[in-house]
Order: sequence, then structure tokens, then C-alpha cells
Amino acid sequence: MVYPQQKGVFKLSERLTVGISKKEFTSSNSELDRKIGPIKIPSIVLIEGPNDSGKSVLSQQYVYGALQSGLRVYYVTTESGYRQLLKNMEDVSFDVKYYFLTGDLKIAELHVKELEWKRDLAKKFLDLIINLIKNNPTFDIFVIDSLTYIATYASEEDILSFFTDVRNLVEEENKTLIITVHTHAFTQEMMLRIRSICDVHFLLSIKEIGDRMVRILQAPKIKGAIKSTSVILSFEVDTAFGIKVLPFSQARA
Repeated sequence: MVYPQQKGVFKLSERLTVGISKKEFTSSNSELDRKIGPIKIPSIVLIEGPNDSGKSVLSQQYVYGALQSGLRVYYVTTESGYRQLLKNMEDVSFDVKYYFLTGDLKIAELHVKELEWKRDLAKKFLDLIINLIKNNPTFDIFVIDSLTYIATYASEEDILSFFTDVRNLVEEENKTLIITVHTHAFTQEMMLRIRSICDVHFLLSIKEIGDRMVRILQAPKIKGAIKSTSVILSFEVDTAFGIKVLPFSQARA
């Protein structure tokens, strides 16, 4: 990435973005975008899957694309600190340090793994996320990676209330919210209801093919998609490309 010289630094409010539509954004990955198309704004994007299925990497791919499109991103992580997150993204060629330094990318850490979880605490965290979106109107994309710990201990009533509230909030404020979650965090009935609220649903899984592990991405629901059929593709995480979509023949080999 080329950084602007100090002499040419300008205020964020003065930045010019040519040809940028605030109605949608892409992942900046040509193969992924060809298969899936752009993500609409506003929308709620649910990225669901088991451990190591690529949920964080997929969300980071879209963060990278949004930043390159001139959008501002607020990333809430429960998985690592901000330094580790920046390093993890750089390791797969998503160099976002410049956006972090200019303030176009903001990272908040939620340290949830060592807390003594109860329903009331989970409810407070859900309220915190809603207030975070309300109190940061200059950001376009919000990422919660991941909602698993909070969702595991929250009541079904609180979870449904949260998704209903953010559904209304993203519409009113014209934002996109990306949420990653482990499938086991919800009951099957609850997961069906949550999927119905979301605009985009990515379902990730892992498949062993020969002597290697391949990740499978299904997109059964994409708001405003040109193609009405469900998208299914296989991919690997590549240090040079980020998400590398595999040809069908290679995925079956």
C-alpha cells in the first residue's frame, strides 16, 4: 500500500471519493465478488459457522473492501486485541494500518472470555453494541466478531429484541452490520428466526478433501442479488490473496 506524503495529508471531511456509491460495497476480491456480488447498504450480514471455518477472515475481507471503497468501519472484536487483529489482517494481505491511523478504521476490544457470564451481563453487552452504533454516526460499516459468547448466555427474548432493534437501527441510520457467530450459539428454531431478520446469510463449513481441509461458503440469502439461486463455493485462506476461491474441479480433487 502506498501512503500519502505528509505534505499531502488532508482532513477526513475533505477526502474525495470518485465513483463511490454509499448504497453498496464489495469485498475487493474479484472472484468472490463475481460469485456473490455487492453487499447492499443498509443491511445485516450474518456469518455463521464452526471453529476455524473462516468467519473472521470473511468479515475482514469485506472490511478491507469497504475501506478501499471509501467507507468507514467500526470493528468490535472479542477474539483478539487490536494489535493482533491488525497483524492477522496483514498476514493475509489486508494491510489496513493506514486506515487505522487516519481513523477510517476504528477497533474496539470486548474482553469477554474471562468474565463470569450471567443473563444480565449478556444483556448489557447487547445494549452496548446498539449504543455503539447509535453513538458513531460517521461510520458506515459495523462488525461484531464474534457474538458467540454474548449470545450463548443471553436469553432468547433478549437476542430477538437485539436483532429487532438493530434491524430498525441500520435502516434508520443507513448502516451495514456484519455479525459473526458460531452455529451452536443458538437453538435451531432461534437460528431460523435470526436468519429471517438478516439481509445476507453466509453459512461456512469445513470439508476434508484428500489430505487438505477446504472451507465451504454457502450464501442462501443475499438481499438484492442478481441471481436468485443460492451461492455455493469453496475457498482457502491464502497469505497472498486473502480468500482464494477454488475452481470447482480443484475443490473436488
